Amino acid sequence: MRQLQLIAHGEPSDVIELNTVSEPALGQEDVLISMEAAPVNPSDFLFVRGIYGIRPAFPSSVGAEGVGRVAKIGSKVDVALRGKRVLILPTYEQGTWADEVVAPVRNIVPMSDEADPLRLSMIGINPATAYLLLNRYVSLMPGDWIGQTAANAAMGQYIIALAKLAGVKTLNVVRREEAAEHVRQWGGDRVILQGDNLQKDIVEALDGKKLSLVLDTVGGTSVGELAKSLKPGGSIVVYSLQSGQFPAMPPKEFIYCGLSLHGFWLINWIRNAPRTEIAEIYQKLGDLVVDGSLSAAVEHVYPLDQFKEAFKQSLKSHRTGKILFTFSSSSTESRIDGLFATSRNG
Repeated sequence: MRQLQLIAHGEPSDVIELNTVSEPALGQEDVLISMEAAPVNPSDFLFVRGIYGIRPAFPSSVGAEGVGRVAKIGSKVDVALRGKRVLILPTYEQGTWADEVVAPVRNIVPMSDEADPLRLSMIGINPATAYLLLNRYVSLMPGDWIGQTAANAAMGQYIIALAKLAGVKTLNVVRREEAAEHVRQWGGDRVILQGDNLQKDIVEALDGKKLSLVLDTVGGTSVGELAKSLKPGGSIVVYSLQSGQFPAMPPKEFIYCGLSLHGFWLINWIRNAPRTEIAEIYQKLGDLVVDGSLSAAVEHVYPLDQFKEAFKQSLKSHRTGKILFTFSSSSTESRIDGLFATSRNG
């Protein structure tokens, strides 16, 4: 089988190779998955560069999330899983950028056959993170407001979609007017540009309302400006640090308004949450994909042997959607044109 392998830490195109490897023997509680689709994520590049929370041994398989069908099962695996479409949990215990993947049964969740595998492949990291960010830290009610940075990213799109389903309003910070237009098309309630007048623009956009929750992926000063508009007892959750800077919190509001600052890493939740909770949340997200309530824009899909082109496109700063690997499957290939048509329509 073909597999992208990491041979050292560094820039993705320099340290990842496409190799043909022997199919590993299945353990009693393992499954062999014939892959259908696997996204490329920013966290994958952190892993490749050696600045992620997990350090691999070399050579290492790579790629965190994806979906496929169970082709073979170990002797202690439920036979009902054979032929089922499954989501691979993004634990980095197995790499998904491969034609076939061996994974322990604890790291998969059965998914609906009715769902588009390309869309399903993207729910492992971003939608799950968005769902947990919206549900773990504050009891949000319909009409409440949340704020987020880098709202034009795929995570921002999922946060907006899940917030709208709950009747929660979103205040979205972006850096460019082009990005702001994308966020408006996704249904963002208020969109403002990051700049010298950010605090004034936040106050005007909220028009007397206060935020209950701030979600940050950038770090630096923007999250601190949003935090100034939090309700007393409100929470800030940081789930990535794109700028490499720690969030600049306003000390007065932080102390006198009793604000809380949290860090979130999805893998910690997967490691510690009950298996029933993990399966329930992913199946709920899968159902939202089936009914069309949850999706993200896709810019391009690539076969595995075009991995360098995929990396180059994924690392561009002004992309319009996600980059995915797809594999030899007629059921997958038949859905690609429809996926792009829907993505272009927002």
